[in-house]
Amino acid sequence: MLKDKLEAQTTVAKEATLEGIGLHTGNPSKLTFRPAPANAGVRFFRTDLPGSPMIPARLGFVVATVRGTNLGLGDAKVHTVEHVLSALVGLGIDNVDILVSTNEPPAMDGSSLPFFKALLTAGITRYTEAKRYLVIPEEVTYEDKGSVYRAVPGEHFDIKASLIHDHPLVPRLDLSVRVDQESYVAELAGARTFCFEHEVEFLKSQGLAQGGSLENAIVIGQDKIHTTPDGLRFEDEFVRHKVLDLIGDLSLIGRSLFKVKIEVTRPGHAHNIEFAKLLNQAATKMRGRAEHAR
Repeated sequence: MLKDKLEAQTTVAKEATLEGIGLHTGNPSKLTFRPAPANAGVRFFRTDLPGSPMIPARLGFVVATVRGTNLGLGDAKVHTVEHVLSALVGLGIDNVDILVSTNEPPAMDGSSLPFFKALLTAGITRYTEAKRYLVIPEEVTYEDKGSVYRAVPGEHFDIKASLIHDHPLVPRLDLSVRVDQESYVAELAGARTFCFEHEVEFLKSQGLAQGGSLENAIVIGQDKIHTTPDGLRFEDEFVRHKVLDLIGDLSLIGRSLFKVKIEVTRPGHAHNIEFAKLLNQAATKMRGRAEHAR
């Protein structure tokens, strides 16, 4: 028996379903969380395709990182998976099958909160198999095009992020958070995705943001922030959402819990994935040393 139930792998206790439209594709979408066996990890299934092909939520299946993280295997692809994955990390869920009826999960309100709430409603079942933590032996750094990442070993999952834009309304935002279930739902889950007003026309011309609206995204204008009548959920909502995205992208390493301290300036999906690869390499090397020492 495991000493602490928090060290046991988990899955959802029952199915939970959400419906909406995809943020970038605009396609009507139905997503269902379904229990999965221990050690299965997170797996997407395209139920609209013959045979419901499976796509593992792992780094090796990332096929694009333009305005979101997209996974693919053969002809089956799933766009914009980061918000769903982030919610799973927030609850410490290791194993789950995610059935999607099209090529993108529903955007819901542009945050991970609806997914988090659906998972809570589904409940959590624990296995006897132990969780697999992300542990690194030493400092890991990454830098490219003004984005800087640094990770060091830690006993908890700590993130310090800085978002810097050349924009009068959001010149710089900073956030420090120790990520656990309580802090995730209170400080990160509700933060919504955003873009700048001058980007909207270009995004749509590239086939992106086809389902975008003020119901699922915040638009930063030159002198005004466009959102729902309730306004921003946090004064620094944009950097909180970037941390939400980072957590989802890092989960593609295949770990639901992290023992690492991360500092990042100017995070973005492409950089998140490259940094995740370096973390994974460091952790794999550490496991290899431990096995060799036995």
